Amino acid sequence: MVTLPRSARLAAWGTAWLRNEAGLDDVVDRVRADDEPHDAVDVPGAATATGLSEALQALRGAGATAFLVALPAPGDPTGLGGPADLNGYAVDAGEVVIADGAPYALVPDVRTFGPPGDQGHLVTWMVRSAQPAPPGPSLSDADKELTAALLAAGSTLTDLDVPSWRPEVEALLGDIRANRESDPLPRAFPQQAQAVAARAARLLAVVRFALGDDGGAVTATEASSRRAALQPLERASRSALATACNALAVRQG
Repeated sequence: MVTLPRSARLAAWGTAWLRNEAGLDDVVDRVRADDEPHDAVDVPGAATATGLSEALQALRGAGATAFLVALPAPGDPTGLGGPADLNGYAVDAGEVVIADGAPYALVPDVRTFGPPGDQGHLVTWMVRSAQPAPPGPSLSDADKELTAALLAAGSTLTDLDVPSWRPEVEALLGDIRANRESDPLPRAFPQQAQAVAARAARLLAVVRFALGDDGGAVTATEASSRRAALQPLERASRSALATACNALAVRQG
């Protein structure tokens, strides 16, 4: 099963909790998954590090009414409203949760430990000052953009034949064709958001496999051309995934 980014899980389940659609323990468990217990630092009103549940309660006390995820990348600060230092942290992490109604954001600092094949993760959420997130696309528009990007990159993915050198991709592609759900969003989310999140998460995984390994590329020019063809799909997948995970906040906001 494809796992959503930690910030996507936190935004989706945290918003459900703020809407009384999920319990706080459920949020913490969903976000933590197989990690060690998550910590948080620079939490409003706290002099020392706290647990994730205490951080969420503090942000609710500061006025948060929803949480929004952004999945930025170098050169693509989509979903970020500033200030510049927060944008830098978020781009470096590739993800951030922005509180709606409170001037704060949470950026995960993830440390991997242990030998290959038996690794764990230590996660600390850094609370940072934040400006409101800019409006994003509608869920329908994000889904259409994802479909268009997939069609445009389809021949490149086919020619690249990623499953031949990354066997795990074959299962992802099968799940996409069958419209199977991935790491589920809370039940309060509309069904379209569930479907878009599942498709976007799997496509993002496939494209990142392809971008992270040139596989059978014969020349540097060919590898560069493939990356240029796949990067729009990577951007569209990130945008659609964030939009789907923000659907409850936008729908009820």
